[in-house]
Amino acid sequence: MSKNKNTLLWEISGRGIKSPSYFFGTMHVRDKRAFRGIDFLTDCIDSCDSFAAEFNLQDADYHKLNSAAKIPDNKSLNDFLNPRVYAKLDKILKRETGANLDDFRFSSPILLFNVISEAQFNSDNNLALDSALYSMAEKMNKIMLGLETFDAQISVFSKVDIKEQCRSLKGLATNFRKFRREINKSAELYIQGDLQKLVANTKKTIGSMRRILLYERNVTMANNFIDIASQHSLFAAVGAGHFGGQKGVLRLLKLKGCKLQPVFY
Repeated sequence: MSKNKNTLLWEISGRGIKSPSYFFGTMHVRDKRAFRGIDFLTDCIDSCDSFAAEFNLQDADYHKLNSAAKIPDNKSLNDFLNPRVYAKLDKILKRETGANLDDFRFSSPILLFNVISEAQFNSDNNLALDSALYSMAEKMNKIMLGLETFDAQISVFSKVDIKEQCRSLKGLATNFRKFRREINKSAELYIQGDLQKLVANTKKTIGSMRRILLYERNVTMANNFIDIASQHSLFAAVGAGHFGGQKGVLRLLKLKGCKLQPVFY
């Protein structure tokens, strides 16, 4: 993907896909910088018959989520982090979110990682960008869908080895400045629409968890996009970290015979 194709919005055609259909890279943040061009995106959503998020939010089951996001075998973070790292992480969490680590000690490190990551952005809007787009589509009475199932999405908590999750959390705690730099860099790359560098930075941040958190899910998203868009014109909005790279959704769609057109807005 050349530099002059830096954009978060792509029109997808071919393979029997109904026109117009779009793939948009989003972020789960309320920072106003991520909302640039929202009026154009709203018009694109309105032009389509259906809307797909990563999963259909109507299927969200918070009881299932709370259960899936717990550390298995009745263990807690105390069993995986030494007291010094635990204390550092507690201090960071309090400073960044106002919460106490003891309240999260039975929660999956992935969940805690996401909580601290989101706290690095401004809270300018009531809803995060992905949720705001979903809400707009819902009010337009679009066919509401997901490129994954809710159960498949929450299964990542159990698929990623707990020790690997804790290693990433330990890295955050022991070198928070580096973590914050990477998050800020991701934000800038997102605003620039530089999907190639964004996915490279994302892979660096999540380390060896990339296969489960990105690659396997990218295949599912690409396949389901084609299936849905062959029935209804579709606006799909998923995390921008899934887009770029050799194993990204955009390349997978191209390999399947789809035509990709960058949309600058």
